[in-house]
Formats: sequence, structure tokens, C-alpha cells
Amino acid sequence: MTPQPVRAYAADKVFDGDRFYADHAVVVAKDRISALVPVAELSPDTPVDHYPGCTLVPGLIDTHMHFLRWQGPVFLAYGVTTVRDTGNDLPWILQCRAEWRDRPWPRILSLGPLIDGDPPGHALVAHRVSDAESAVAAVRATAAAGVDGIKLYASIAAEWIAPMAAAAHEAGHKISMHCLPHGVLVAGRGGVDEFYHLDGILADIWPDHPPGWLHVWGDPGLAKTWDRQQQVADEIAALDLVSTPTLAYWDSQWRMRLEHGPWPEERAHMPADLFKWSSAALDPALGHTWQRALKAAQRFQRLLNERGVVVLAGSDTPCGGILPGQSLWRELVLLTETGLSPAAALRAATAAAADFLAQPRLGRLAADCAADLAIVRGDLSRALPDRPEVELVVRDGTPHRPADLLRQPDDPTWRSDPWARQFEQHWTRRMQA
Repeated sequence: MTPQPVRAYAADKVFDGDRFYADHAVVVAKDRISALVPVAELSPDTPVDHYPGCTLVPGLIDTHMHFLRWQGPVFLAYGVTTVRDTGNDLPWILQCRAEWRDRPWPRILSLGPLIDGDPPGHALVAHRVSDAESAVAAVRATAAAGVDGIKLYASIAAEWIAPMAAAAHEAGHKISMHCLPHGVLVAGRGGVDEFYHLDGILADIWPDHPPGWLHVWGDPGLAKTWDRQQQVADEIAALDLVSTPTLAYWDSQWRMRLEHGPWPEERAHMPADLFKWSSAALDPALGHTWQRALKAAQRFQRLLNERGVVVLAGSDTPCGGILPGQSLWRELVLLTETGLSPAAALRAATAAAADFLAQPRLGRLAADCAADLAIVRGDLSRALPDRPEVELVVRDGTPHRPADLLRQPDDPTWRSDPWARQFEQHWTRRMQA
């Protein structure tokens, strides 16, 4: 399919990135939106595709993921028309970013490699630094390559954060971070703009917590930190930090370890070896700990919501063996469980995401915005679906049928993609341990 000169798409409900409308239509002219109008006001000369029983939304933005080429059609099939890659091999991801328009992929934004200390956690997709001088140089070199932001990973020394953040801001970029082990407050005071996974919160609320990573949120001892959690939430709000909690990743960690298992779509549409490499063995005790951890993380995110902290929707696919696109819808459902309305959760994957990413033509259904939209069965003003029935996706003015996207032929070359090689390397080392 190719863009048509002028066409309108109408649905019972339309979400424009900020609010819902009833019985409206989006008028598309080639690769741009020309208007959002009541159906009754459409010109009789405008061809209209009607979708009764559906909601029309802007193309979704997954603000935290790691790109592999097989993911592109799957993202589109679920209505995700933009992704922000938050760490990859720099030349490879910039080449993918240059190709998205010619492939059945979402548009791609890139933060370049994971800038990390020595040794890096994911060496094949990292830029290794060893001191403040090399750390600042890495930020400047990454920015000069033409990326869309900067990402710091978990082994960055606390004293490097401020000069790295200053270098990113001087280059006109926001800077995001995995804040383990120094804590979110150290990162925020150093100039970091966004934190991922609620990573580092434990260092702020429970400095002497038991050893471990995010699953420690499921430890019963966390209850004694409630007063401190509220204080930390206050400080995060005062620092004007943005939270991208990737709750879908937390959710994956209990699912993969319990008999409940993954979502059926993950088995159907993800390469079997990648699912194996990015998943984990059954472990009911740890699975139940992760379940409690997710609920505790949602309670903390609710504190942030109540204080007006901006939240963005990101999935972290394919980490945790979660499926592109479908996992972002799961993220939105989990965000509603933190107290957000369906409109506010959708905003985290549309207008709020576009605002933070400085992409004014994305995330909204308004005149001169990119013609990116998705039509989903059901009334999304009432509830968001875990497993959406997507009727149609329009990316850059071109309509796509989800069933056609999901029938894309298997391409074994994904195994050479940087994150595929990284996951295989991690899995091989786990098997040898």
C-alpha cells in the first residue's frame, strides 16, 4: 500500500494525544495529517474509511527498547509507529535509522551505545569508558554522530555523571540513565533528565537492602521504607526527573518463572532462539518474589504520578522475552494500575513521549503532524487492552494491515544483529556457569 492524496479515517472514539472525542475523523493528506474534525463536517468529496466499534489513536511511541530487524513489522502490527532505541551498536543502529522509511518498520530514534564503565554490562552494544575524561569524550563523540539523546549505563562512576550530563546538554541532548548503584537522586542532582526501570530507587530508599537487583522490591522488608519512599518521590518531583518504569519488563520476570508462562503471541511471533536467550528457567519462589516486586514498583510509581512526575511508556523489548508492540500495550495497562486514567496512560506513549523527545510532529493527531495512527477495536476511553485487536496501522501516510505485517517471511539474518549476538553471548555464559 502507498500513501493516498487525501483520505479520512473515522471511528467511534478518537484520542488525539491529549483527550478523547466521539465520532470524529482524521483527514490524512499524503504523509501529513491535515485535520481532526467531526465526521458530520467532512467534505462530501473526501473518501472515508469508517471503523465502527473502534478507537483511533496516534501511532504509539515505545520510548525504551533495543532494536533487532525482525521486530520492525511486529511493532507496526501493534500500532507502534516510532521507537527509541536505548542502546545499540552505534554504526548499525544509525544505518537502521536511515532505512526505516523504506522498510515495514516504525521510525527509529537512537540514543547510540550504552556508555558504560569497565567492564561494561553488555560489551557488544556499549562504549566503554574508564575515567571522567574518557566518559565526557564518549558523550561528545556519540552526540557528534547524530544521535537523538545520550544513555548512561549502570557502571558509570558517580563523579562522572555531572560532567557527562553537562556535555550532553551542551550538545543539545537530554541524558538518560540506569541509576544503579548510586541512586536516582545522585543522578538527578548531576543533571540526568530521565531514569529507567525505577533502577536506583532502592539505593535511595533502602541503602542497606539485601543483595540483588529489582526483585529485591519483593522482599517483605521493603514495607519499612514507606515513609522514605514518599520523601524520595518528593525529591524526584523537585528535580523534574522523568520516569520510564518499563513495568512490562518487571511483569515478564514473574511470568517466565512461573507455570503461567509468557503471552501466546510471544511464542508465535518471536524467534524461538531469541526467546530462549532472553528468558529464564522456571523458579516459582523467585517468580512470586517478582510478582510482589511489580506491585511494590507500581505503588512507588503511583507516588510519582501523584506528584506530577512525567511518566513515559517503554517496554524494554526484547529483554524478558517480551514481544514488540504487544508489550507496550501491556505497559499501558500496568500504568493504569498505578492510578493513571486510560487517557493519561495513552499520553505516556503519544503526546508526553513526543514532548520529551522534542518530536512535535509525533504523538498527536493534529494539523501538520506525521500521518501515524492506529485503529484498535473497543472503547479505549473505558479500558486499555493487554492484547489489542488492531484493525489498521498508518505509518507516514501508508496504511498497513496487521495480518500482512505478521506474515513477513522469516529472515535468519537477525542472528547477526548486535543485540542478538549479545543475548546469545549472555546465554552461553549462563549455560557454562
